[in-house]
Amino acid sequence: MPQFHTGLHTSDWHLYPDPPYKARGWAVTFVKQTAKFPQGGEYSGDKFYPYKEVIISARDQVTAQRAANTIFNARNLLQGSNLFGMLSSGPEPVSQVVPGKSSGSPVEPQEGPAFNSSPNIPLACLIAARVSQKLEFVYALARLAISMEIMSVPTVELDPTHSPNIPKSAFPEDHVRMTIAITSAYSSIEELGLAIRANNQNPSRINGAWNPVVKNELEHRLRQSGVNLAEEFYWNLRGKRTRIELKRQPEITRIAPWAIRNVVRDGQIHISDAIAYASFMRSKIAAHSHDDKGLLRVLSVYDVSNIQFLARRLLLESLGFWKYLGADHHLQLRKRSGTKKKAC
Repeated sequence: MPQFHTGLHTSDWHLYPDPPYKARGWAVTFVKQTAKFPQGGEYSGDKFYPYKEVIISARDQVTAQRAANTIFNARNLLQGSNLFGMLSSGPEPVSQVVPGKSSGSPVEPQEGPAFNSSPNIPLACLIAARVSQKLEFVYALARLAISMEIMSVPTVELDPTHSPNIPKSAFPEDHVRMTIAITSAYSSIEELGLAIRANNQNPSRINGAWNPVVKNELEHRLRQSGVNLAEEFYWNLRGKRTRIELKRQPEITRIAPWAIRNVVRDGQIHISDAIAYASFMRSKIAAHSHDDKGLLRVLSVYDVSNIQFLARRLLLESLGFWKYLGADHHLQLRKRSGTKKKAC
C-alpha cells in the first residue's frame, strides 16, 4: 500500500513491541531518517536510539488522514488534554519508501509534515490500532477528542501542588464551552455502552439512593467491558461547595491524601457513582437552558476534567490499555506481544 509521512517522530521506539502495528485498513511502522544533520534521539544505557518517523501505510490519502487523526487523538488521550493539538498539516505521500522495499528504507526529514515528537508515541499508535477495530471505540475517542478540543486543561494545572484552585470564569462563553465539553465527554461514555440505562418505570434513583436493579445492570456492563470496579476514581473538588453540589453532592468515599481544608477537597468515588454524577452533570446542568443561570456560573474546569478523565479511563480500560499506564508499561507491553528487542 502507499505510505505517508505523519511528522510524528519517536526516540523511545526501542521500549515498545516491534512494528508494524496493524489496524483496520491501515498500519504503522517506524522508519529511520538519513540526513547530513540527523535530528537526534535518546540514550538508554550506553546505546543511542535515533528518531524514527511514524509512517502510515494506507490505500489512499483519506484513509491515511483518518489513521493520523486517530493516532493524534490517542496521544491526547494518553496526555489527558488537548495539549498537543491536532495535525498542523495532513499526512503526505512518502516518495522514498517504495512498496515492496524494507520498512527501514530512509526518509529524508525535510520532506513531509513538520517535525513533531513527544514520549509514548508508539503507545499512541498501539492504542489507535486497537481503536480502529470497533466503531464504538472510533466514535468514543472522537467525541472525547472534540470535548478536549473545546476545553481542556494541561494535567499539570490540575495538580494541587501546582495550582490549588483554578478560579471560575466570569465569562458566559466559557460557561457554554464547559457545558459542551461536558456533554461531548459524557457522549463518549455513551458510545462505549457504559451510560446508565433507566426510565420513568425503572429510575436510576429511588428516594435519593441507587435503584439496585439499575446499578447492578450498569456494573455488569462495566465488568464485561473490562472495567475494574475495585479501583476507585479520583474526583476533583476545589474551593467551597458550589450551588451544583448543594443540588447534588458527589458520593466521596475517602478524602485524597493531598486534600487541603476548604481549598482541595478531592476524593475517591466508586466508578458507578462517578458515572451517575457525570450523568447528573450532563442532564441537569450542561444539556439544557436553565432558569437559574447561577448553576452555569459556578461550573469550573474541574467539572469538565472530572468527566473527561472518567471517559478517558473507561475508554482505555475498554481497550485493554489502562493497566499498561504504570511505570513498567513498556515491559508489560513487550511481554504481552512476545517481541524481543535487538540491540542497535
